[in-house]
This record gives sequence, structure tokens and C-alpha cells, in this order.
Amino acid sequence: MRSHLLSCALGLLGLGIFVGILGLAGAAHAEPVRPLDRPGIDLAVRVGYAIPFGDISGDAGNGLASRVDSAVPFVLEAGYRFDAALTLGLYFQYGFLQINDNFCGANNDCSGSVIRLGIEGLYHFDLHKPIVPWAGLGVGYEWGNIDTSSALGNGSESANGWEFLTLQAGGDFHLLPQIAVGPYVSFSVARYGSGSGRFGNINFSGDITNPAVHEWLQLGVRGSFGL
Repeated sequence: MRSHLLSCALGLLGLGIFVGILGLAGAAHAEPVRPLDRPGIDLAVRVGYAIPFGDISGDAGNGLASRVDSAVPFVLEAGYRFDAALTLGLYFQYGFLQINDNFCGANNDCSGSVIRLGIEGLYHFDLHKPIVPWAGLGVGYEWGNIDTSSALGNGSESANGWEFLTLQAGGDFHLLPQIAVGPYVSFSVARYGSGSGRFGNINFSGDITNPAVHEWLQLGVRGSFGL
């Protein structure tokens, strides 16, 4: 199941990148399509590939990257567009985690997710070019979860905490004034403050001692639609 979801996600990512490349190639030979320059609603979806850095806590053996190799995130956005330059809104992400084989263990089945929810502001630069560059800031909250199934039983562990800052940038190629597609990159800084776990009938939860900072570097494709 996990490999099937990964294949679907990577297939969608590849399709998005292909569409973006076609759009960028066409932009070199066409008059720029100007984005909507009036108040309204902006909706967007992203698909990407994320790489973890940092630690869950400062204790030895609690590195995030020692548990997770990567993630395939899907992001939904909805915001209010003040004009062609500025949009303020909300984002929601569900990402499929690819668990490190050494952490999961031989003959075990592991899966996981990373969820992010927050607010963001995006600023689009008006450079009168086919590609409209933009930059953004965001803050929010993050939940991470790993489930394990083995011959000894089933278990899970989860952690949650504040996402202090997300820096992001990208470029929009407008197919129509209200429709755009293009690449994006983001870098988020967060810290898990509490966690919980379960193995069989044993449950535990509480604050994470010696919490540490972790980061996500995310690359992908973003499509947007303006109302």
C-alpha cells in the first residue's frame, strides 16, 4: 500500500513538472498573460518532494532523518487576494513519509505521515515577464506520525509542535489570468514539543524532554486558480 501511494504521488509530481516545463517553454515565445489584478479568492494545490533535517530531541538517537528518509507532500491553499501582488491565507498539508529501513527494522512494515496547518502570506513581483516570481512566509503547527507492524505486535509514535517559520519562493506561468502553474521551493523550521506512543496495550504520552529543532526542505510544482 505504501509503495502504491508513493508511486501515485511521484507520478503526479512528474506530471506536474512536465506541465510546468511545457508552460515555461511556451512562455519564451508568447506575450505574457497578466494575472488577475483585483480582490478575490486564490486557491492552489502543490505536490512535492521533502527532505528532513535536524532532530526530534537533543538526546542521542532521536534524529528526524534517522527515522524518515523523505516525504511526498500534498498541499492545499486558500487565500484572499488583495491585488495582483499580495495574497494572505491558509495552508494544509498531508505528506506520506518514507520510513528509514534501519529504523523500521527487517521484516517489519512501517508507514507514516506529516501534517502541517498554518497561515501564509505570498507576494508576487511585477516584473512584466512571462514568469511571475513570488516569495512567501508562513507559520503554523505540525504533526508527525509513524506506524509499525511486526511479528511482535503493532505500534505507533507521534509528535507535534509549532512550525516557527516557513520561507518559500516560486514562479508562476499564467496560462490564463486566473490559472497559473510553476515550480516552488520551501524551507520550514519547527520543533516538536510533545509526543505519544503505543505498543500493544501500552500507551504513553507527555512533553518531549530536551526538544530540538528540525527542518524540511521541499521542492515541487504549484498550480493556482483565482476567483
